[in-house]
Amino acid sequence: MRQGVQGRAGLSTEELAEVRELWDFCNKNEQIEIKLNWGTLTSRPIGITNDFLYYENDRVIGFLAIYSFLSTEVEISGMVHPDARRQGIFGQLVQIAIEECRRREIPKLIFINERGSTSGKAFLTNLEARYSFSEYVMELKSEGTEILSTETQKVQIRPAVKEDVELLVQLNVSGFTMTETDAREYVLQTIEGDKELTWIAELGEDRIPVGKIGAMIEADASAFIYGFCMSPAFRGKGVGRRVLRQTLEDLQNKYKASSIKLEVSVENEGALGLYQSCGFQTKNANDYYVILLD
Repeated sequence: MRQGVQGRAGLSTEELAEVRELWDFCNKNEQIEIKLNWGTLTSRPIGITNDFLYYENDRVIGFLAIYSFLSTEVEISGMVHPDARRQGIFGQLVQIAIEECRRREIPKLIFINERGSTSGKAFLTNLEARYSFSEYVMELKSEGTEILSTETQKVQIRPAVKEDVELLVQLNVSGFTMTETDAREYVLQTIEGDKELTWIAELGEDRIPVGKIGAMIEADASAFIYGFCMSPAFRGKGVGRRVLRQTLEDLQNKYKASSIKLEVSVENEGALGLYQSCGFQTKNANDYYVILLD
């Protein structure tokens, strides 16, 4: 009989089903949606322990996942069955995750808490994690309102290939708060992912690279857009809106996406307005808390 914490370097089909059952129950109980990155959970790297299950009488009542996109930091998300809370279960899972991160010499832990989870916020407060930032989760609900651009050149998107690595690195550096080292590590890790799609946006007949956008397709055909940024010279000209619209069209027509979501910083009013104009509506919000390891 399985009992207590058990680490996994990849989850079996049965374990994924058990985690999803727990996730569904926790979400319904608190009327929230815990961020678990299902696409990542189903394609873990071999030999690296990133998932921790807590069993009671052979039943999964707790779960914690480590998401490692850079060697310098990880994101952490998890949950405990409402009937099993206040027993130190999630604390045990977190301490084991911290030990794993120390072993891997990862200095920064970023905890994801769905804003509606009061129990999660209380736990992170007691853990003395520092609040860092928040993101809105948005979902496509309509076609949005078309805003015509003064640009007349056609925008196209194409799958990124290995030859695009340097371009992607520079776009990540200019578009996000990333060092060139972190950007390169991230690009090399994601460009050939089975479920992570990265596109290069090009403008006009000369196919001038103007930006990039990524998406993850889940098993249920839902899609999650991420890593969208434009080259500085093409920002604020309506080109980004056309890139986003082309991406939405491809996700719906070529990949038969059943739903499309994305995240945006609550402080990024420009991006928020862009997404709203394209038919996205705010669904919920995630708050991010940080712990730095010595």
